[in-house]
Amino acid sequence: MNSRPVSDPLTTVREVLMRRRTEKVLGDVDAPVQTPENQRAQFDAVVRKCVLDSGWAPFHFVRGVDDLAEPWRAHILWQDQAQALGKVLKHQHGDATKVPPLLCGCGAVVLVTWLPETDPMAFEKGDCTSLQKSAARDEEHLAATGAMVQNLLLLLTAAGMGTYWSSGGNLGKSVGFDLLGIPASERLIAAVFVDYADTQGEVTKKPGAHRDKRGAAWIREPSISDG
Repeated sequence: MNSRPVSDPLTTVREVLMRRRTEKVLGDVDAPVQTPENQRAQFDAVVRKCVLDSGWAPFHFVRGVDDLAEPWRAHILWQDQAQALGKVLKHQHGDATKVPPLLCGCGAVVLVTWLPETDPMAFEKGDCTSLQKSAARDEEHLAATGAMVQNLLLLLTAAGMGTYWSSGGNLGKSVGFDLLGIPASERLIAAVFVDYADTQGEVTKKPGAHRDKRGAAWIREPSISDG
């Protein structure tokens, strides 16, 4: 019988997986949170390293844009820039969603994008072969980027930071991309909001809605019959 010590790597990874949870931290756009500067610098360094290490996700195809193999990109907004964006979205673009409060309640936000290969003109040209090939590769690129995001969530959780994976709302639309200088050829897959400890200011925290809805019924163990 194999026994594993409590501190072995498998137990550690499982513990981090179970500890990761969704928590929305909503701040006041007109009175955003503040993290003490010395602590913020330390937290920023941790986030930057977590983003870098999350890039060890597997990818099937080399994307090859800008001579980079990875099919993803990460755009990091630190606290001051996140809050500035939140104010612009609310006051200049009328964004009444939770995105501006999320931007003004976080320590940082990482916008993770992926780079599709599908040529929009291929639809007009009726080039089915090209469409099928690029669509298959895009599925691989998207899956790889999802793995990169999960890596990031787990690394941040292991570092003691709260996270929320958001679809991003206006952050993934032209208004957000234009404000941040993100190429239109990219697609947002995740806005990962990162909660910093010891942050000062009024916030509202909301847990994820699906934490207790997990089960094991999605697992199958098929067998091949001889007949």
